[in-house]
Amino acid sequence: MATTIKAIPTLNGKDAETFLRNAENAERNFNCFGNKDEHPFCQMAKEILGKAGML
Repeated sequence: MATTIKAIPTLNGKDAETFLRNAENAERNFNCFGNKDEHPFCQMAKEILGKAGML
């Protein structure tokens, strides 16, 4: 018995442009952060990966 596969949503038009602009802006802002290892999100990710035994 086959299972249905859901389509992957794709952004088009203005939604795609807005998403890309916001992603690039976020990347630029993150690159301005001095030591990326000290960024709170990086510390959180390391803690999560450590608990999962992936580090």
